[in-house]
Amino acid sequence: MNTIRKILLLIMVASMLIVTGCDNQNGGNEGANNPKSDNMTEKTTTTNTEVKDSELPPTPPPPNKTSKDNKKDETRSTKEMKIKVYYPDESGLRLVGVNREIEIKDSEDKYKEAVKAVMTPPKEKNLTSIIPNNSSLISVKVKDGTAVVNLDKKIKNGFSGGSTGEEFLIGSVVNTLTEFNEVKSVKFLIDGQEVETLSGHMDLSEPIKRMDNLMKN
Repeated sequence: MNTIRKILLLIMVASMLIVTGCDNQNGGNEGANNPKSDNMTEKTTTTNTEVKDSELPPTPPPPNKTSKDNKKDETRSTKEMKIKVYYPDESGLRLVGVNREIEIKDSEDKYKEAVKAVMTPPKEKNLTSIIPNNSSLISVKVKDGTAVVNLDKKIKNGFSGGSTGEEFLIGSVVNTLTEFNEVKSVKFLIDGQEVETLSGHMDLSEPIKRMDNLMKN
């Protein structure tokens, strides 16, 4: 009987050891054989990251510096220049030169700006302008020492002065432009066409040279 009990006891102990070993093996392999849990964690993390990135405000575009740079370039390309402009005095006896400051962008621009200054009424009280207010300048081109001044027809239609007035109008433009060393004479056009005279007193068919006689008393 004792022998039978010992055999049964040994069988029970062996069975318990086998069951315990199987349970440990299954528990250790559960994590290794179940990759779904790790993948699910990874997917959850990735999804959270994507959601956070989508919620961020869009990155603003870099500031456009092109317009500012263009403005700076325009400022650099424009420069100031001092010139002398001639107006008749209020008595109508002579031309008087006064200093003016003009803004130019290139060497050709200075001639046009100079004539525009002549056509602008003077600030000085003792000077006057005889150029009609409604007249306008079309262009000024200098070639071979001659400045070709192209005026619109309003200057001819609006002029009402006599021989002295015509002489001083022409003289104020001619003497202003011949202040530039490269300009020796001035040719007048009306709407791009050559004219013989402005109001019948001066011959404008040929270029007019500097009129120094108008600056004497």
